Amino acid sequence: MAHFMKSGQRPDEPPGPPPSTPAHDLRVTLAANATLAALAMVTGPLAAHLLGPTGEGELAAIQTWPLLLATLAMLGLPEALTYYIARDPSRAKDHIGTAVGVALLSYALVASAAWVAMPWLLRTQSGRVIAAARVFLCVGVVFALMGVPHGALRGARRFTAWNLYRVVPGLAWLGVLIGSGAVGHFDAVGLSRWYLFVVAATGLPFLIVVKRALKGSLRPRAAIAPKLVRFGLPSVLTTVPQTVNLRLDQLLIIAFLPSRPLGFYVVAVAWSGATAPLLSAVGSVLFPHVAGESEASERARMLATALQGGAIVATGLAVLLAALAPFLLPLVFGHRFGPAVPSALVLVPAGAILVWAGVAEEGLRGLGHPRLVLAAEGVGAVVTIATLPGLLAAWGILGAAVASLIGYSAVAVTVSVAIARCTDERLSSLVMPTWPVAKDVARRSLSLLRVPLHGAAG
Repeated sequence: MAHFMKSGQRPDEPPGPPPSTPAHDLRVTLAANATLAALAMVTGPLAAHLLGPTGEGELAAIQTWPLLLATLAMLGLPEALTYYIARDPSRAKDHIGTAVGVALLSYALVASAAWVAMPWLLRTQSGRVIAAARVFLCVGVVFALMGVPHGALRGARRFTAWNLYRVVPGLAWLGVLIGSGAVGHFDAVGLSRWYLFVVAATGLPFLIVVKRALKGSLRPRAAIAPKLVRFGLPSVLTTVPQTVNLRLDQLLIIAFLPSRPLGFYVVAVAWSGATAPLLSAVGSVLFPHVAGESEASERARMLATALQGGAIVATGLAVLLAALAPFLLPLVFGHRFGPAVPSALVLVPAGAILVWAGVAEEGLRGLGHPRLVLAAEGVGAVVTIATLPGLLAAWGILGAAVASLIGYSAVAVTVSVAIARCTDERLSSLVMPTWPVAKDVARRSLSLLRVPLHGAAG
């Protein structure tokens, strides 16, 4: 799994440090994912402790709509940059300049409408919160100027810089929360503005990295814009069926069941998510390496190796989590959450299938087919909508878990079939591990624990 691509520099690659190896990229990304998970476990409770229920709700009200709209307004351009820069590194800055220009224009339209609509969207909030949410709309400008170029680092396979950009804002945000607690001056409005400052300030050094590491001109080129939008738009639209697949179960539980079963279900979902950091790291690395490979046979080999290895890891982690759930879940979350175990036993394999499908989707994007990813998520959403209400009514939260298992499986099957057709690989070669791949996964599992975030090109 670690060596799903042959190393070496492409002939058309610009001068400078060569891209790092897939093994290094995977180790660094895994380290970043683990760090982000640990930060979330600290910053979430710390912010809740500082603000209390009312302040936490105000901070969510200030941030939720601007963050959602900013993400959508970026039109999937970071993913488009990843693909096209991996394909043609010599024109990296041309693509970056064009993508930033398109993102700023798109967000100007979205933010103008959001400014007008914010009093209605937040009609239950105070005028102070509404005003703060309008200020927080500036986050979209930060996304366009810094977040969009961030995708270029992954396309250029500068994974150390790409992962540091992901981690550093979280560390700075933790520092803000600790500092606010120490001085005793904090409220939702103030913290929302500190968050804006942190995201902007920590992004500036990485713009310097982008400028120095990549080639081309930053001048926007109108001829490039259509292909960037064509690639990126399906990626951002994929969030709609993904939201259905990932959140509809909890929304229906909120609507039709008491809060106690919801609490059990949330804990079961959290337990099942333990497979995500490792396999999502594989997907993050797989996308640009597949996109950057010019030979179709090598792309197919790379995908088959990564997906076979991913299947081994996902199955192993799922078996381990399922075996430990009856004992450790009540120990970790408290004995009162014992009733969450049956749902967790269903959601663990569902979660493993989901993250494996995510790896496959990144591979499909690397092949240049983001629309097929959108189609696969759409199939999963249709299956979820068709099965969830009846199963929830019949079996409660256990039925919701079963519906998730069916829906995630539909996504995995659809994306596997799509990859098989795009690469002319047999479907079995994508999901059934071969003995060489199994040996390689076993041999390299320990090496993946060596995860320095420094000292290697990336």
